[in-house]
Amino acid sequence: MSRLSLFILSVVMCTAVFGEAPHLDELERLKSMISEKATIDKAKFNKVSRLKSQLSNAQVYSDKVKILNELGDEYTLFMADSATHYYNEALELCQSVGDSTGMYISIMKKIRPETIAGFYAEAITEFNELSEKSLPDSLLPHYYECGYRLYSFTLNSIERHNSFYDKYFAKASEFRQLWIASLPSGSVMRDLYEAESLFVSGKYNAAKVILRELLSKVNKKSNEYAITAAIMANILHAEGNITESLRYYALSAITDIECSVKENQSIYELSMILYELGDIETAYRFILASIEDAAFCNAQMRVYNASRMLPVIEEAHQKETKKHERLMIASLLVVSLLVCGLVLVVVVLVRQMRKLSRARARLHAANNIKDEYMGQFLELCTVYIKRLDSFTKLVTRKLNSGQVEDLLRLTRSARFNDEQHREFYKAFDLAFLKIYTTFVDDVNALLRPEERYTVETPGTLNNELRIYALIRLGINDGQKIAEFLKYSVNTIYTYRNRIKNKAINRETFESDIMNIGVIK
Repeated sequence: MSRLSLFILSVVMCTAVFGEAPHLDELERLKSMISEKATIDKAKFNKVSRLKSQLSNAQVYSDKVKILNELGDEYTLFMADSATHYYNEALELCQSVGDSTGMYISIMKKIRPETIAGFYAEAITEFNELSEKSLPDSLLPHYYECGYRLYSFTLNSIERHNSFYDKYFAKASEFRQLWIASLPSGSVMRDLYEAESLFVSGKYNAAKVILRELLSKVNKKSNEYAITAAIMANILHAEGNITESLRYYALSAITDIECSVKENQSIYELSMILYELGDIETAYRFILASIEDAAFCNAQMRVYNASRMLPVIEEAHQKETKKHERLMIASLLVVSLLVCGLVLVVVVLVRQMRKLSRARARLHAANNIKDEYMGQFLELCTVYIKRLDSFTKLVTRKLNSGQVEDLLRLTRSARFNDEQHREFYKAFDLAFLKIYTTFVDDVNALLRPEERYTVETPGTLNNELRIYALIRLGINDGQKIAEFLKYSVNTIYTYRNRIKNKAINRETFESDIMNIGVIK
């Protein structure tokens, strides 16, 4: 693909583009196609192989020259050295039979790949040896095209402020206009390079009218489409429409890949713009693809231009990579901390769940104790209601029988009262120990080892333990305890002090008693 590349390059290099690279489907498709180039190029190799096979079988001079030139055409934008080789073979064959027209055609054809490969001196010498006056009219369009491509491509190697730049620019413009005038009106090539001429002249709108029409009718898998899209991208870029210029550069680069065109410019332009936009990763990928294609084609100027920018983009890419590595390390640290935090939270939650489970178990046990307590209380009340009923019946019977003296003896009998108290204490002990099943062990744990109690009859309490059983039930007043146990207040006081003196911690003994059976 040929055009005024230095002009384009200067626009790219001198225009500061800032902001974020837009997300375009065309760019994503181009990224995908770069990795498929080898597969796509197989079609080109297959076509070349078929032509070589035809060449080996060709016997007629005209067929050989035709196939040699076709091979040169296939190789021109693919492998410039090979193109030059086959055009030279065609030239030698034409010289051997004195075919001047064939010689002119082969010379003009081989000037383009020679220019691509960097043989400017040879290309210019050969072009200057051609004479516009000596060429038949039918070859003038080829001659003008050859002059345009020679001088426009040579501009790639000249800085814009160089004294030779204006001279070569004028030459390229002159030959382009002559070429346009020699082409059939309405032809794709004429419209295409008229649009380029308008672009170079700054007539952007007029150029875009022609280009839009071409884009709608030109085969999307042709070199003409790639050039059309590239010129449209140049105009949009010059107008400051970065997003759309990227889109059309991408379309041009995609078509270059589909056509196996290695002498290309659009992917290089893309890398430059994306570099300015800060998309270093994509710019680096595209500049490498550009260098790879240029090296494959032996397009020396393309290699030079791309290689000149490679260190700049590569340095930025390395910085970007290191930045990503630092971000990745920071992210890993954050994730690690989050994982550790999550593990800690899980551990705490598990512990809390276990505590909750234990609390629920204790609460369930407490509910059972409450139910049992109520049951024991009701049972105890029932027992004494029955005894009261029995005693009432006995008193009634004695009174009805006139046995008042017997009744008085019965009620005055210490044995009767003691028996009633024993029965009550027995029922109390049984009910209390059903609720606080470990009460004796819990009290012993608060006493010094040598002072601990041994209960001979299971399910019973001695007087000292019974006092603290009442205290545990909330009866702390000495008078009430004395009335309950039928002791004097002093006796109760003595018992309490005696047990306190046996305690490991005398000061907290009674509060420790109150904590027996408490759910924590």
